[in-house]
Amino acid sequence: MTWYLHPQLSNCRRIILKNIRRDLFIGAYDNEKEARQPVVINIELFVTTDHENDDLNNAYNYDLAVEVVDRLIDGPHIDLQETLIDKIAQDLLTDERVRAVVVRSEKTQAYPTVDSAGVEIFRIKNV
Repeated sequence: MTWYLHPQLSNCRRIILKNIRRDLFIGAYDNEKEARQPVVINIELFVTTDHENDDLNNAYNYDLAVEVVDRLIDGPHIDLQETLIDKIAQDLLTDERVRAVVVRSEKTQAYPTVDSAGVEIFRIKNV
């Protein structure tokens, strides 16, 4: 998607958090409920650039996105990657500076002959 052409994102910068690696309980199969498995999460945030003025207190702090991931991973077992990324996206969009997000989750050991099995979503706020 050519995000910079979307009128709601014209005054945004794109923040990229690449390859957040975590081990978590995720999966609908019985064997996936017995042990944690490695997952890689990627996040892109489209954040307004108004009022930053080269001051970290006015800018979006990347730590917030990582904290959202960690909070959800520490919660109850999640069956589907789709549920995980939906929850991450919903939480990230509660920040008034975040206009849109792309969230991707990949299980890196789902299949022995596949590098990863994943899912990705794009969500945009109606402002």
